Amino acid sequence: MKKLNLSLAALAVAGTFALPAQAAVLLGAKVGADAWYADAKINDVRADDANVQMSYYAAFEHFIPLVPNAKIRHTSVESNKFNTDFNQIDFIAYYEILDNDLISFDVGLNLQKFDGRFNNQNFDEWQPNVYSDVRLGIPATPLSLFGTFSFGSYDDTSTVDAEAGVLFTLGLVAADLNMKAGYRVQDYDFNYFGANNGKFMNDGFFVGAEFNF
Repeated sequence: MKKLNLSLAALAVAGTFALPAQAAVLLGAKVGADAWYADAKINDVRADDANVQMSYYAAFEHFIPLVPNAKIRHTSVESNKFNTDFNQIDFIAYYEILDNDLISFDVGLNLQKFDGRFNNQNFDEWQPNVYSDVRLGIPATPLSLFGTFSFGSYDDTSTVDAEAGVLFTLGLVAADLNMKAGYRVQDYDFNYFGANNGKFMNDGFFVGAEFNF
């Protein structure tokens, strides 16, 4: 059966506790870009053709109770060896559960859109996920640790997209500039191409920059 129990549970928790966190925010936005040096593995065979893949995102936060914040992220995936070249767009609705100098915690839903070629086969699919983002500030320093996760299982397709790393914040006049570095893993088992033909992993280090208004 097609169920999203984890997703519904996450939204129920978020809706219960989001009001105090969001009340402290009037309007805010984040925009960022990452350069990701990633190498793919398809159906348990490593490509060994690592290359720079780009990811861009923007988020908008507001003060309206019970209405989720919004984030969109675009990631380009490419592996020449396996004739794989597809776009992943994440449409994310989330709540701020905590937001202070020491810890911020967001939770919500991510509807992923995949479009392109996988192992020389065209596909165009949607995948629902649970989404969370955590940032932990290191006291008396401009450094933070962060982790962002999307995971879910629907109609025999399972996806995990996770990244973790360190972030350096430089305060500017109109915004904060966050410079970051970390490691990202995409671990997907697509059920779109027949049995045992849709295993995909893409992992590697990345660097990026983010403006927080």
